[in-house]
Amino acid sequence: MRALVTGGTGFIGSEVVRQLLAAGHNVSLFFRRKDAPALFRGRVEAAQGDLEHPQSLINAMDGADVLYHIGEIKNTSRAAAAKNVTLIDEVLKNVTRKKLKRIVFVSSITVAGIPAAVPATEDTPAAITLHDHYTDYKRTAEKMLGGTGGHIEYAIIRPGFVYGPGSRHMAGMIGIIRKLGPIGIPFPGNANSAAPLIYVKDVAAAILQAGTEPLASGQTFNLVDGSRHSWRGLLESIAGHLGTKLRIVTLPRLLLHLSALPIDLVSGYFGARLDAISYAGYFSSELYFDSTKARNLLNWRPRCSLEEGIREMTEFYSRKEE
Repeated sequence: MRALVTGGTGFIGSEVVRQLLAAGHNVSLFFRRKDAPALFRGRVEAAQGDLEHPQSLINAMDGADVLYHIGEIKNTSRAAAAKNVTLIDEVLKNVTRKKLKRIVFVSSITVAGIPAAVPATEDTPAAITLHDHYTDYKRTAEKMLGGTGGHIEYAIIRPGFVYGPGSRHMAGMIGIIRKLGPIGIPFPGNANSAAPLIYVKDVAAAILQAGTEPLASGQTFNLVDGSRHSWRGLLESIAGHLGTKLRIVTLPRLLLHLSALPIDLVSGYFGARLDAISYAGYFSSELYFDSTKARNLLNWRPRCSLEEGIREMTEFYSRKEE
C-alpha cells in the first residue's frame, strides 16, 4: 500500500508513520518543506505542500492508495475551521479522479459530545453537543464524508484523550503537576468521572488498520482503550511516576459555569468559539465509551495499560530534561 499522510510530523501522525513503515508500507509524507524531516529522512517520500492550499494536497494524492488525513490548519477561529472544511470539500471532489481507494479521517471524541447513556457506542445520542470551532469542523467533515453516497471509501476515527511521549499538551500537564501537584490542581467536579483515555501507539495502530481493513469502510469508530479510567486516576498515576504528591481541588459546577460565561463572550468577540460553558461540564461528566466496534471491525486491541503508558511517557519527559 502507498499511504499519503498529513500531519505526519505531529504527536499522533508521527507514530502512524512509524507503524506504517514497520508494516512495510510505502509512505508519502505531506510536508511544507522539500525534504522529509530528519526523523524519517531516507525512509519516506516528501510530498511538498501546505494544507492552506488544497490544490497542493490534491496534487500529492497522485499514486496514493490511502489518504490518512491527520493534520489540520490550527483550528481556534471561525476562519481556520472554514479552511479545514474547504480542504475536505476539495479533496472529496478529486478523490475519484485521483483513484484514491480510501480516506481515513482522524476526527475527535468530542463530536460524540456528552453521551446520553454509558457505556456509549457510536450510535448513542449526545445529551449535550459541543459547539466549539474545532468540534464543529470535525462534525462537519464527518457529515461530508458520510454524504458521499458510498461513492468514496472512508473510515472515521474519533480518538479519546490521547496520552504518550511527544504530546505538547501532556508535557504541559506534567509540568503543572510537578509545580502545583502538592499545592493543589483545580479540576471540574471531583475528577472521579470516567475519562476517555487512549495511548498514542494504540491510536496509531487503529488508524493504520482503518486504511486496510475491508470492514472499516464507511464506518465511524469511537476510540478509547475500553477501561473505565477516571481523570483522578490519570493525574495520580502521572504524579506517582514523577515521585510527587498530588492534591486535586474540586471546582463546583456552578462556579465553572459562571467563570466560563465571560470566556465564551470574549472568545466570540474575537472570532473564536470555545464553548467554555459546555466544556465546564464536559470534564465532570461520565465520558465512558465502548470500543467493541473497533475491536471487531478493525481487528484491533489496545496493547498498553494506563500504568505502562504513563511510565513510558514520564520517563520520556524526564530524559528530555536531563
